[in-house]
Amino acid sequence: MLIDFHTHTFPDELAPKVIPKIAGDASIRYYTEATNSSLIGSMDRAKVDMSVILPVVTKPSQCETINRTAKEVNDRYFPRLLSFGGIHPDNENYREILKCLQNDGVKGIKLHPLYQGVAIDDIKNLRIIDYAGELGLTVVIHAGRDLSFPGDFADPYRISRMLDEVKPEKIVLAHMGSYALWEDVYELLCGRGAYLDTSFSLTPVRPLHNNKKGMESLLANPILVPPLKPELFRKMVEKNGVDHMLFASDSPWCDQKETFEMVDNCLDESEKDAVYYGNALRLLNLTDLVF
Repeated sequence: MLIDFHTHTFPDELAPKVIPKIAGDASIRYYTEATNSSLIGSMDRAKVDMSVILPVVTKPSQCETINRTAKEVNDRYFPRLLSFGGIHPDNENYREILKCLQNDGVKGIKLHPLYQGVAIDDIKNLRIIDYAGELGLTVVIHAGRDLSFPGDFADPYRISRMLDEVKPEKIVLAHMGSYALWEDVYELLCGRGAYLDTSFSLTPVRPLHNNKKGMESLLANPILVPPLKPELFRKMVEKNGVDHMLFASDSPWCDQKETFEMVDNCLDESEKDAVYYGNALRLLNLTDLVF
């Protein structure tokens, strides 16, 4: 079994507008059209059994629509697709929103401090993470830098302070703990009980346009760094514990099949079941799930 814990899709009418815009801002390639059907096609090619979809609420007014869509996705596509809900730190009725998600059977939420403009150690995020934990919801956090948004709203130092304040049990730090800041992750975050997902870390970032101009645009991005080295990846797995690692791609920004091949080459055989599905099923309270 293989579960991809970090993917993105949009409704069919929005995806053709949203994905080229995001890709153009970061000058990066995308590997699906980010519709539900295109993700399932990618899953079939990569032999992925389930993908977790992580919507991001970029302004408080989007919350209701995004969460309604999440429920619709789950009603129609589960267990191939499982959508988390979304919330914005400026949603004052955050307790009501989280309780509604729990009642609807949604398994968790995604926070993106850079897109949402609120640091992960800000009280607005701390209270959301804390109450989500009370409800048994998993919280996935965009961790580290982002090729589209400069800033340090989710760097390892801020994440460390968040862990000290809230002590969450079901927290996932995307991009191996913090994109582009992996040495700091190893020193500050590994071994502290947070789950790390493998998304957008080991695989190379490719330009939006496969030509000289496209490569120049990508290389001009000051946030771009080389991929995480397999040697450091291994050290991080060993220090964080294989029971707190999750396979993830960040589709459409990385190819699911290529991501699997890169991760597979870095894991011992004895570790693969936990990383590929065991930890995910436990985190999602789906240990009885059979495909």
